Amino acid sequence: MKKTDKKANSRVNTTVALVLAACVAIGLMSSTAIKLASSAYLLKNSKSGKSVQAEETVSNDVIINDQQVVPAGDTGTTAAATTKAAETAAATTKAAETAAETTKAAETTAATTKAAETTAATTKAETTEKETESTTSSVEVTKKNQSILKNYKDVVAHAKLTGSQPSFTKTTYRELDWSFLGKSIIGDVVSENPDYFISESDAKASPTVVPAGTASTELCIENEKYACLLNASELDEVDAAVKSASKETLDNGNVKIVIALNDEENPTPIAVDSKTSESYTSAMFPVTTAYDFRIMLDNDSVSAVNLTYTGCTVELVYKPASGEIVSLKQTTCYEATVKRGLLSFTATVTEVSDYYNFIY
Repeated sequence: MKKTDKKANSRVNTTVALVLAACVAIGLMSSTAIKLASSAYLLKNSKSGKSVQAEETVSNDVIINDQQVVPAGDTGTTAAATTKAAETAAATTKAAETAAETTKAAETTAATTKAAETTAATTKAETTEKETESTTSSVEVTKKNQSILKNYKDVVAHAKLTGSQPSFTKTTYRELDWSFLGKSIIGDVVSENPDYFISESDAKASPTVVPAGTASTELCIENEKYACLLNASELDEVDAAVKSASKETLDNGNVKIVIALNDEENPTPIAVDSKTSESYTSAMFPVTTAYDFRIMLDNDSVSAVNLTYTGCTVELVYKPASGEIVSLKQTTCYEATVKRGLLSFTATVTEVSDYYNFIY
């Protein structure tokens, strides 16, 4: 080899060594630059037919990646470590997301439970309040009915029990509402009992004038000294007997009282001059028994009779200053269930008694 070629090779080797040293020292040369330098070296030495040891040194000893020098033998390990780190990071992220979702679900469940408990508490409070209001309202209504009933009893007792019993005019009539089939099978009960079933027109055409001093046996309940045996001092009795009661002042200054009783099945009539009653209907109104109605039917084929009193009402108008009665109207109604063998028929009897023209 010529001396000139040796010097040239020496200069090339020195240049490559300096370039590589600079890249390693400052970490700024990319792998592409290294390859270019190596290629230049190979090209130069290929002309002289000399093996290139420098390339092997670079490719086997170092790989410059992202400006960091990494031993060539550790490349696979580093890549695997990087992948594993990425997987670990992903798993951590997923765990964090799962934990967040779990926390959120728990918070949502807690909020839902709390909302349900709040709703339940509110509902219970509202129910309790309504029950309290209902109970209070019921008691207040009964007390109002009690007061009106006592007022009614005082006014009627004044006319029926005092020494100055007034005279008055009285009309009583009864009507029977019977189905055609019932009438055809049972018979014409009205025509067979003319003294009991009196039409309104006939009653008003021939009213009864009751003289003064006889009100005790002619007013409200015939042949009974007391007009009303309901105990107005007992709330339970008032509540059981009175369906509704009202009191109002009319335009002329008089007061009107209306009392309606609850329904009652087969009430028992009170004994003459009795101060007590087994029935709240008969304690205030004249009643007919199922036995008496069975007699009026006068039909041997009738096997059973049951009476249910319903819609019994009294209307009283009086002068509040003196307590004198202006008018009084009693309406009693009972539904009669009549059985004949396997057949059953229903008849409705309405009885009205009007008292007016009171003179004290």
